[in-house]
Amino acid sequence: MLYKLAHILRDRFGFLWNLIEWGNAFVFALTHKSALNKIPAILKECSGQYTLRMAECADAAPLAEFFSEQPEESFEFFKPHAFDEKTLAKIIRNKAFLTFLVLDGEKIVGYFFLRCFVNGKSFRGRIVDYRWRNRGIAKLMGLVMNKLIALLNVRLFGSISPDNYASLESTKAVNDIHVIKVLDNGYYYVEYLPKE
Repeated sequence: MLYKLAHILRDRFGFLWNLIEWGNAFVFALTHKSALNKIPAILKECSGQYTLRMAECADAAPLAEFFSEQPEESFEFFKPHAFDEKTLAKIIRNKAFLTFLVLDGEKIVGYFFLRCFVNGKSFRGRIVDYRWRNRGIAKLMGLVMNKLIALLNVRLFGSISPDNYASLESTKAVNDIHVIKVLDNGYYYVEYLPKE
């Protein structure tokens, strides 16, 4: 019900949706300030062959370029938001829409996010550059998200297509997947639980 209501507000009442988003970001940043300040250290700790860091406003243009370089099939199962520079800059500024980059040297090779809400829920998304697939980057992002949700004390949800075999397999490597329901589009609405 809340999922449908959110989409109606976003699609039909843009001003109201923006106000709700601003309020959510303000309250989330205020109530999670201490945990949010610890995120850079966790990303540094998890960096190795690849560097992980939070996205910054200056990353909007390179990130838009990253998305423009991906083949069309990369977006068959990944459509969380628009991929233009203006939208990406707005998302990066949102203190409850935590965006992260995976870098090989200076090149963005992965992008992931936690979209957090004051009710203790968060939703995730991730994509790996098609030229860097099958190198453990998706699994690395999953492990990092598990650490971050524990730090932030939020539950992790998402929707996943049963036809997205690659994502299901990399997810199962680090999470137990609890299917809550099947959505109208056939996707599973799931909670991601860290493996014990």
